[in-house]
Amino acid sequence: MSKLNVSRISIKRDELEDRASIEKIDRIIFWAFITALALIPILIGAKAKLFVSPLISGSGITSTGYQLDFFTYFKLILLLIISIATLVLLLYKIYFLNYKLKLNVLTFSLVAFIVALTLSVVFAEYKSIALWGMYNRHDGAITFISYIVLMIVALNITYPKNALNKLVYTLYPFIWINMFIAILNLYGINILQNSRIEKLFTLFLMDGITLSEGAVLTGTLNQWNYMSGYSAVMATIFLTLTLFHGSVKSKVVNLLTALAAFLTILASISTSGFITLIIMMLLVIIIIFMKKNKKESIIWLGIFIILTTISTGVLAKQNQKVWDESLGFFIKTNPFVELEGTLEDLSFKNYKVSAADVKLELPTLTERYYSAGSGRTYIWSNVLELIKEKPILGYGLDTLTYHFPQNDINKRSGIYDENTLIDKPHNLYLGIMYGTGLFGLISFILILSTYTLKLLKNVIKSKGSPIILAFFLGWGAFLIQAIFNDTVIGATIVPLLTISIIYAITDSNSHKVIS
Repeated sequence: MSKLNVSRISIKRDELEDRASIEKIDRIIFWAFITALALIPILIGAKAKLFVSPLISGSGITSTGYQLDFFTYFKLILLLIISIATLVLLLYKIYFLNYKLKLNVLTFSLVAFIVALTLSVVFAEYKSIALWGMYNRHDGAITFISYIVLMIVALNITYPKNALNKLVYTLYPFIWINMFIAILNLYGINILQNSRIEKLFTLFLMDGITLSEGAVLTGTLNQWNYMSGYSAVMATIFLTLTLFHGSVKSKVVNLLTALAAFLTILASISTSGFITLIIMMLLVIIIIFMKKNKKESIIWLGIFIILTTISTGVLAKQNQKVWDESLGFFIKTNPFVELEGTLEDLSFKNYKVSAADVKLELPTLTERYYSAGSGRTYIWSNVLELIKEKPILGYGLDTLTYHFPQNDINKRSGIYDENTLIDKPHNLYLGIMYGTGLFGLISFILILSTYTLKLLKNVIKSKGSPIILAFFLGWGAFLIQAIFNDTVIGATIVPLLTISIIYAITDSNSHKVIS
């Protein structure tokens, strides 16, 4: 019986057909990005899940039982869907359409960060939390790996000619929706009191679980600090577009949008966003004087300053804290509010002198006050002590609740109340170091610096469009506010994904675009 010789058949692929297929896939991926950028920051809804606490004696938000999340669950679901879908499409391009993945320092840094995230989970004491994050934040390794996947995919597709304009359009919904909610809340109007709105947001809640009585919706992000910091990023982007881009009509629209973001900063009652915007405005002024056509930009900037000054006065008159958390950082006296000689206004409650108070005071307890940065320096100093114990691989992201010395009596002199639960470091970079260790921080900083230096070089050479300049300055605002704030799904996905898209568009090796 003779042997049958079988030779391997090599089929020559049609390069034009492959190229057309790649372009079609790139369009699908790009629209997936647009969906993520537009919807994830504003997607909210109540969801109750069974949370198994690692602490037997846990109470409140650290106890085992059905716990309610309003801000991050559905954001995470959409993030996972889009990241998995786009990754599958990228792998299809690589394995079936002969696409060559771009391998450079940035790609290796992104992969290294994924490795650091994985190792942090493997060696974490609380692995499930390190993987998924706390039930009310979902800021664990899975979320960050999803970010990195989207960033790698974004670096490996081509973009339509009007991609930059579409990126800008995705930002409008978040700004206007949150300005509306924040201003209503500042004036005492809680939209959750509307039965139809409440039913919409509790559509997926199981029977027997309801929102807490008196629950207040302050925006589409978890907390005021995030609203303030992220709104500063938005205000920076749209102020830059107002000054350097578009027709008079588009400048008016962008000016009003920048103002809306500024109003959200004020209504958020948080200093981080205001300080960030002030820093970025100083940088914008420097850029104006580096441009040839200074007059028009100066006029538009003047209009913005006038409008923001008027807005600050109106809102500060409504709520004293608006002034305290904005211009009050520099000027203590609020000129928009007249001091009246009442006992309540003189705040004698802060100077208790009764005999009963003296008898009850324990000499071993420190006085109640906030350390610098609204208690941040107290938190940072304790987180640094924790980092010293596990500096290489960290504790796992979002696990600070269970490692921070919650019973420290010095909380009284750090964050005023010893009963306050510390669940985050209030600093993006410190949070990465705590969660993933030195290995993770180095790779993360390398990612940020690669993006920054590349786009800075582009801006200095004046090759980038005003939209690229706007997103670059928005990126700078994100990096600055990150000194005071943590990451959160709705406020982190946009800067990381948009900067990856901008990087890909400006990459010298990516001249080709799809129509």
